Amino acid sequence: MVKFLSKMADFERSSEESEMSDFELSEDLNNFDQVNLDETERRRLGRQCDTLVVDSDDNEEDFEGFEPEELYTPRDFVWTQMENQRDLFQFSDRVGPTRVLDGSMKASEYFQIFYSDEVFGNIVRLTNLNATIKRSRGDKGVWTDLTLDEIKAFYGILIIMDTMKFDRDELYWSESDAHWLLGSKIGQVMSRDRFFQIRRYLHFSEDRCVSNDRLHKVRYLLDHLRRAFQSEYVPHKQVTVDEAMVPFKGRLSLKQCMKDKPVKFGIKIWVLADAVSSYCYNFDFYVGKNTKIVNGNLGLSSKVVIALAKPIEMKGYEIYTDKFFTSPHLADYLYQRKTYLCGTVRTNLKDYPKALLQSNAAARKMCKGSSDWFMSGPLLASYWKDNHIVYYLSSCHRPVGDQTTVQQNKDETNTPLPCSPTVTDYAKYIGGVDRLDQRTRLNKEKKTMQWYRRIEIKLRECALYNAFVLEGTVVDHNPPGKRARDFLSFRMDVAHELIKNIQKGTRTFKRPRQLNIDEERLDEKAHWPVPSGSADRLCEVCNKKHKNYKTSHPGVTMTDNPFKRSKSSLMCGKCKVPLCITTNSTCFVDFHTKVYYWQ
Repeated sequence: MVKFLSKMADFERSSEESEMSDFELSEDLNNFDQVNLDETERRRLGRQCDTLVVDSDDNEEDFEGFEPEELYTPRDFVWTQMENQRDLFQFSDRVGPTRVLDGSMKASEYFQIFYSDEVFGNIVRLTNLNATIKRSRGDKGVWTDLTLDEIKAFYGILIIMDTMKFDRDELYWSESDAHWLLGSKIGQVMSRDRFFQIRRYLHFSEDRCVSNDRLHKVRYLLDHLRRAFQSEYVPHKQVTVDEAMVPFKGRLSLKQCMKDKPVKFGIKIWVLADAVSSYCYNFDFYVGKNTKIVNGNLGLSSKVVIALAKPIEMKGYEIYTDKFFTSPHLADYLYQRKTYLCGTVRTNLKDYPKALLQSNAAARKMCKGSSDWFMSGPLLASYWKDNHIVYYLSSCHRPVGDQTTVQQNKDETNTPLPCSPTVTDYAKYIGGVDRLDQRTRLNKEKKTMQWYRRIEIKLRECALYNAFVLEGTVVDHNPPGKRARDFLSFRMDVAHELIKNIQKGTRTFKRPRQLNIDEERLDEKAHWPVPSGSADRLCEVCNKKHKNYKTSHPGVTMTDNPFKRSKSSLMCGKCKVPLCITTNSTCFVDFHTKVYYWQ
């Protein structure tokens, strides 16, 4: 634990400057220590912070929990080394699912708590609408309206593709004799052309931009999943607020660059997650600055925490944050709403106790495990020394306690170090969002120009993980004497259960496993058209295409079948097979040159 805290402190110190965007810089100005500025600069900086107005391109509902009239009135922070008594609200909510779950439920049934038939039905409707619009503009090819079972199978295939990672999606359907180890059984469920067709037209909105909403293409899924995540689960007392990234490198005004993060380019997402189970409880995407006047005391990062914590305030929850979010004014604001804050802090915060700060020279002389603290009302400011000094702020911990942590030395001896409750709990609960982000990571190598598809994939992964957490509340994921039930096995079960309603072997243009190739038909020798002696014989190629389409689309009528059965009075004199020979037909050539002539 000590090594973890030390490495975390080094990382935060090195990345503190580099990860600040324009959005983050505005908050840093609000908290900037103006001691070293002259009078003119202080007045100019004060005017900028107090009347900061930003762009008008943001959706006003991005942070629904923060109202402009909710202006926080700051108090004077007087820090002393006297332990103050707090009146903490006792957390009493029942943690876990809000509905009664049956232990016999299948994995896909947990997933469909969030992606219900209603959601899939809307995706089907919007995808068919998008296909109709694009095809009216000139898109070619045969299109059959998407069905509910087909979209479920499509999503099941996507989940499998996230596990079996190929650089090119065509390789999942590979039947190359040279590369015979490639390929999968996905081709038994859905043809390659049909899969790419669905992916081409997949859509989640009616493309009507309301109130300059930059996320209107996924607004339906955002609102639905946010409500579902919050209504289906009650998180533990400890929750974490942090940021995550949806990888995207295309041209996009929402794109952020954070060079010290594993995902350096992408769309930033703020997340509130259960610190124990990593359940994604609330989220919001950063889409730019908004029109509201930013309160100079709380700042923009405080607004993020307040908005995400709105559904859980007045209940006694503890929120753990890193130094980007933590500030004395935010902790005091949340304390008034019976919600408590704990996190590391930046040392240049204006209202953080200056007497607590240590110089680099003094820090080098300190022994590991050294600490000190100050209190102002319910707020506790403290530091703890390991390899470096880490500064904390908490509104729910006592200054001292009997907790200790153990450090592993190079000579394999253990050195116990005194450690306050703040340090212990912070190291234990700060990783909730990071664990969620690791389990729902996206494949950065799969390129796409549709940014909203990346957001939908991230939401789907969060829904899968939340479903896995719900299953873990009624099913023992670590049964004695058996292999643990992990997230991978859960995903595979969901994928195959979504696909089960598509019968094997009924896909469009199915290629058989083994094909007896007629060498005489393909030898390109003496194939001449001759009269067949009858004008009522069906063309072999046209009839084969017609039957394959009918098999893969049960219920299709003769009129709706795009492959018409043609009659021909000619046939191949060598093969004795009736074939079309007209100016608009290639059946004769296809039959004698293609192995799979029905495609």
